[in-house]
Amino acid sequence: MKLALIGATGGTGLQIIDQAIDRGHHVVAYCRRPDALTPRPGLTIVGGHLDDRDALAAALSGADAVLCTIGQKAGLAGMFGVTVMQDNLPLITSAMRDAHIDRLILLSAYGVGDTARTASPLARFAYKTLVASAYRDKEISETALAAAGLDVTRVLPVILDDGPLNPHATVRPMSTVRKVSGLPKVSRATVAAAILDAAESGATTGERLLVSAPGTISG
Repeated sequence: MKLALIGATGGTGLQIIDQAIDRGHHVVAYCRRPDALTPRPGLTIVGGHLDDRDALAAALSGADAVLCTIGQKAGLAGMFGVTVMQDNLPLITSAMRDAHIDRLILLSAYGVGDTARTASPLARFAYKTLVASAYRDKEISETALAAAGLDVTRVLPVILDDGPLNPHATVRPMSTVRKVSGLPKVSRATVAAAILDAAESGATTGERLLVSAPGTISG
């Protein structure tokens, strides 16, 4: 497959590049800092900004799917007035329409929108305080995404860390989840694998896929 990646220089994006190439895919990475990536077989690096609609559409052209892993970085800036996804997701979907691409795999987060209802009390407190603005930004942008007419799969990881890929992690549609216990973590490598699995299968179109540590989900 030819996969267009937006957010390639972030932790999850870098994992996607490694794993996608290992799976035999070709990755086109569209990023503001092309010098942050190392050229290699299976990777095409395209420098550009998301508000350059023509350049973005040209980079996406011919891709089987677009993988989007952008988002607000952790820290104080993520607590107030976040509009990263509201500002940028419409730019991506517009360029996708220009390039005649329908398939989007979007990295979101567990705790966004109504998914927080299945979280533990401690997790819900964190979602309402520490990441409230960033999660509200995601919720607003993803609600608007419904009008874009794309084939979208949203991947919702719990707290991210930099551990190794966990082949025993749980990936389940949110519609089957009753409760997520505690404050579980999952590695970016594991989330990257879930994103690629979704890209390789049309069966998850329209789904919100929760990615969590083993034994933390009840249905």
